[in-house]
Amino acid sequence: MFRDRLTMVSSGGGNAPLIATLAFMNCTFCRILRNELPASRVVEGTLTTAFLDIHPVSPGHALIVPRRHVESFVDLSPEEASELFMTGQLLATHMKKTLETCEGITVSLADGVSAGQEVPHAHLHIIPRTLGDGFGWRFPANYTSDAAPRANLDAVAARIRASLNECKKS
Repeated sequence: MFRDRLTMVSSGGGNAPLIATLAFMNCTFCRILRNELPASRVVEGTLTTAFLDIHPVSPGHALIVPRRHVESFVDLSPEEASELFMTGQLLATHMKKTLETCEGITVSLADGVSAGQEVPHAHLHIIPRTLGDGFGWRFPANYTSDAAPRANLDAVAARIRASLNECKKS
């Protein structure tokens, strides 16, 4: 039911300001940003904050969140997206320097429930990794390592390009 109300916000429903306020008030990350919940903060930026994940995949697993409540990556401003990823790069650099078990970094951003987003506030994971740590991508049963047919790839690329070109015109 709460998700249905959030949908009203994006569709311009009459209760949009109230619903947006409720989302902000109940959001775990917003509560951390307001110091209502504890967090092990790593870095504070102008538009973003980074803190350690309370359910880390490995020691140092960090989350970078925009200070503004925004659910989807695509709704971030260019400035917020830039600071989000620049902070991620900065954290990854220093994780590799300071964490003995950090041989590599996984950078992950799930946008939407179907992509695995669990907290409805855009966030970037920076996860220190070691070879054989057991964490990784799960591929669907129908996945194959065979290359996709070029015609299929070209058709999808054309659809995305057309949308980009349409956006440039407006």
